[in-house]
Amino acid sequence: MSAVIGLGAVIVLGVVLSSCGTGKPLGGDKPYHHLEKGFRNPPGSMTRYVSVGRRLQFLGQAVWRQVTHSGQPIPASHALARQEAKAQLAALGDADFVSWIGHASFLVRLDGVSVLTDPVFGRRASPMSFAGPARLLPPGLFIEDLPPIDVVVISHAHYDHLDVHTLDNLPNRENITAIVPLGLGSYFTERGYGTVREVDWYDDVTLPSNSGEFRLTAYPAVHWSNRSPFDVNRSLWMSYGFSAGGRSVFHTGDTETHDTLFSDIGAHMAKNHGGCDLGLMSIGAYAPRDFMSGAHMDPEGGAAMGRDVGCKRMVPMHWGTFILSFEPFEEPRDRFVKAAGNQALVMKIGESLKMEDISN
Repeated sequence: MSAVIGLGAVIVLGVVLSSCGTGKPLGGDKPYHHLEKGFRNPPGSMTRYVSVGRRLQFLGQAVWRQVTHSGQPIPASHALARQEAKAQLAALGDADFVSWIGHASFLVRLDGVSVLTDPVFGRRASPMSFAGPARLLPPGLFIEDLPPIDVVVISHAHYDHLDVHTLDNLPNRENITAIVPLGLGSYFTERGYGTVREVDWYDDVTLPSNSGEFRLTAYPAVHWSNRSPFDVNRSLWMSYGFSAGGRSVFHTGDTETHDTLFSDIGAHMAKNHGGCDLGLMSIGAYAPRDFMSGAHMDPEGGAAMGRDVGCKRMVPMHWGTFILSFEPFEEPRDRFVKAAGNQALVMKIGESLKMEDISN
């Protein structure tokens, strides 16, 4: 059985971690990041190149790590028991809040609008049910524990951010607005989601909220996308900010840092979203750096990026849920807390916090 798992892990990790170009730049008025057959990162982004030999070495090491670390103990302080998580959520009533479900999945409510980010409730971040990165512990909330969802937003196509099993099982899909990068709309139209908005960088989507308007802006990120070896960078990737009722949230998606990009995003959020009350910062899957740089930032980069965006508080995410790389389990959190200082807000999986308490 371990041989089957190992072969599956090679296939999965090859899908998730391979990258290459997808075409030539388009002329005319097309944006810089649009290519003839897909997309590319913003100007000035770090270039990522990994040789075939290094890629194969990483995949072999990753398979071994999946097998040998599958049963590693998880600190009790890392997650709430499901019943406690449900009780916390119920106690919030109609308040604005944020709940960490795990990895990049959050439930956020602002001014009556419930938003589900990068929802992955499945057992594996994988195209296969029998192999690939498995959850280290269950989601902090189950699908049946969620309130009615108004908005689902997806940052990019990778399996740890776009899970079709989850999309198939969300209830009341006809009432949900799905906001997705260019090229991913069919995953939602095929499943009967009520409104599907494919967005490019700096596109806005607005919806009514209790006291006014919910607004989401799709922002650039420094990453890449695919679901198979044959569709690399054919769909776009993004970070995003959203606001309603005088409160605002920024979600990095997956990204590397950039010298100017995130300061520009911060200026846009200040003008269009009233700033950034809470940043949800992707800080895991950064080791080894020679393999991950150019696609994932390290914890210190996450803290610096949050400051560039102007976030008052920052929650570390994209760690402690799946084994996707080689850093020790608790290292991403510890390094992030050291770098972010009193701006860091470490959440337990399943924990819910009032936005009022976070932003004051």
